[in-house]
Amino acid sequence: MALVLRSADIGRSQDRQTGRIDESSQGEGRARGAALVVLLSVVLGGLAVGLHDLGMLGGSRDGAHQIGENVHASFGVVAVEFVRSVDGVTNRALAGASHGVSGLVDSSHSQIQVAVAVTNRSAHPIQQSANRFTLLVTRAGKTTAQKPQAGDLPDMRILPNAGIEGHLDFTIPRQKVHLTLLFKDPGRRDPIVIDLGTRQATAVSPEHSH
Repeated sequence: MALVLRSADIGRSQDRQTGRIDESSQGEGRARGAALVVLLSVVLGGLAVGLHDLGMLGGSRDGAHQIGENVHASFGVVAVEFVRSVDGVTNRALAGASHGVSGLVDSSHSQIQVAVAVTNRSAHPIQQSANRFTLLVTRAGKTTAQKPQAGDLPDMRILPNAGIEGHLDFTIPRQKVHLTLLFKDPGRRDPIVIDLGTRQATAVSPEHSH
């Protein structure tokens, strides 16, 4: 018995086949689109992490500022210009007569000077004090804090559009340490953080008594 297909039946069969092909193509397209979105999300996320690690998303990774950077304060600008090691007064230099001498540095410590500048760009005078600065010394995972022990940065009233410069003296261990300077901005709750880097003083010859 011969099978006779009418042209209308052939057309409907072709339409159904075409519909299945179109639905399959659309499904594959949606799958490819979803995969592309996931891939782009992964790539962009990795790029953001990389930029953050490089300090390109708003400052350094830990939020600290750097030496030589003009840091914006509530009243103007604070900056650390440089850090240098200096020779402190030793027991040997005093021939052992060190009783009651301030600023004495023993052989296991060294003295540094932190040069800072404070500029008032506000319309009102501000009162500046060296005690606004605190040095954090981190060694072997332990952090200690100290106020300036000496220096020539004056405690004074700074007029608008004026500034002062000077250095602050600190005594640190000769071992490898990481230094961070904090500045208490009178107009902010959190202190300004300036990274002074890692330092290690050269060893000195042991002191001898005669």
